[in-house]
Amino acid sequence: MALQTRPAIAERLRGVLPGDRVIDDPATLEPYAYDASFWSLRMQRRPDVVVVPQSTAEVVATMRVAAETGTPIVPRGAGTGQTGGAVAARGGIVVSFARMRKILEIDRPNLQAVVEPGLVFADFQLALADRGLFFPPDPGSGRACTLGGMVANNASGPHAVRWGTTSAYVLGAEVVLADGSVIVTGGEHSKALKSSSGIDLTKVFVGSEGTLGILTRLRLRVQPKPAARAVCLAAYASIDDTVLSLDDLFAAGILPSTAELLDRSAVEAIQRYRPELGLPDGEAVLIIEVEGTPDYVASAVRYVDGIVRKRASVTRFAESEAEIQQLWAARSGMAAASALAHPDKHRIFAGEDLAVPLSEIPRTIRTAREMATELGIAVIFYGHFGDGNVHSAILIDPADPDEVTRADELADRLHRLAVEVGGTVTGEHGTGAVRQQYMRLEHGAALDVMKRVKDTLDPKGILNPGKIYGT
Repeated sequence: MALQTRPAIAERLRGVLPGDRVIDDPATLEPYAYDASFWSLRMQRRPDVVVVPQSTAEVVATMRVAAETGTPIVPRGAGTGQTGGAVAARGGIVVSFARMRKILEIDRPNLQAVVEPGLVFADFQLALADRGLFFPPDPGSGRACTLGGMVANNASGPHAVRWGTTSAYVLGAEVVLADGSVIVTGGEHSKALKSSSGIDLTKVFVGSEGTLGILTRLRLRVQPKPAARAVCLAAYASIDDTVLSLDDLFAAGILPSTAELLDRSAVEAIQRYRPELGLPDGEAVLIIEVEGTPDYVASAVRYVDGIVRKRASVTRFAESEAEIQQLWAARSGMAAASALAHPDKHRIFAGEDLAVPLSEIPRTIRTAREMATELGIAVIFYGHFGDGNVHSAILIDPADPDEVTRADELADRLHRLAVEVGGTVTGEHGTGAVRQQYMRLEHGAALDVMKRVKDTLDPKGILNPGKIYGT
């Protein structure tokens, strides 16, 4: 820690916060050394103190202690991140939002809600559903991840192709800055759904992973929940035909709500895991969802089926919710299927969420397959095809040092491949500690501007150091 010992900083914090908000017992601190990343498993960066505030005022008090002592401070949601973003890379204080989980307002007429950052995505969706609303971003960790974490990483999921990423739904935020002052972005009293007033500071903080300020309240845009949906499944003999099929849909004026891709490695894994689903053979399978009014959906799914069958070897569609759930089980079962495909190995999160131009998906997957084969690493590929997000489930024996080294090399090559084909090293999981080494490669001189913003808002460098900007 920068200037004070753990007992000293814990004592300072207990002087400004209720005692039960401050955790410094080493055993209790241990879980906070990890998130879902392979990086954190190896680095094991335990914080010196954890604070679990119940209000913005308590976050402010914590921030002031950090500022006065030069102590690193790291915000944390549910710890589901995959890049070390919520891990205290340089020790210090972790601020857990486990007690700030309230829905403060759901304003249906104005299509927005105000929430605390520790609210779990799935709980928010349940509350919105009662009012015929939903929050479109839908990460795979939605049953556990928090809205604050989603905003901090600009998270998304399968529905991003139509609805966009979290960034599109953040109207404003209450932010505690590095000196303990508090600002509200997006207008202090605004309930407008758009604004051209000044620099959009809200977007500056979205995706900044707690390196510019700590979010304590969020004003989020929500949407009317579509009344119906249907799903079309299509199998292809060539992965190139999946790109052509998607372009056919675009040419026909159809923007599906989802377009998920299963590479042949994923198809084979699902066939072994859930043979009763009857997933057809193919180099690739697309799962395409449309949504809207019942009449529109009934027509649209047949229209989609007619378009994709021109290039697909097999198609089928589902309209009842039970049938839809069965088709989606092929995608939602990827985690378990990956584990069963190689039962002697474990999935690691490294190089797992590249995003590339749609036209480059076949080349990216083929090149990635070749890299994995060359290095002798088992990988299953799938992704959010509609917006170019290519996921790689790397499977290794973490106890085998040589295999770990080869997996690290594969992850490095995958990141560099994404930039080479005109993509990004992270489509939805964030930069964190894991990907900061690629920021210059991807952003060039723009990284220097990011650093200037960081230095202006956090001159002491206490906010989540060791993330995004390089060492």
